[in-house]
Amino acid sequence: MPVPRPNEKYAPTTWSTSADKARFESQFKKFVTGGFKRRDFPVWFYRRLSMTFGHYAHNNEHRFYEDFFTTPEDRRQFIQQTVKHRVVGDPAWTYSDVEAVLQGWMQKLIDDYDSQDGWPGAHVEKEVSNGRQ
Repeated sequence: MPVPRPNEKYAPTTWSTSADKARFESQFKKFVTGGFKRRDFPVWFYRRLSMTFGHYAHNNEHRFYEDFFTTPEDRRQFIQQTVKHRVVGDPAWTYSDVEAVLQGWMQKLIDDYDSQDGWPGAHVEKEVSNGRQ
């Protein structure tokens, strides 16, 4: 089973390097703390996100974004699903190690706010999306 090298945070998989996993973590945090903006939701990020936290592929990134990020209620649903998802899988084959780190980060973020209305992106206005990346 591959394990992280001393200077790496995540175990590589057959398909992804430790750096790929770290890039996903970084983009996830940027997307959430930035208010779930469409411009921070590139296709590569959608493809990976749709395979984590119990999500499924919604046909394409536009539908996935519309389902989870256009209203405060949608964003709350995404956050709750992310935090409540049971992480399973071997980090040598999945992003389960990244999921566990991001769940801890999300839970701390939630705990730092007084109410759901204070969650990141709760008051972000719907962005107009023309389908371009």
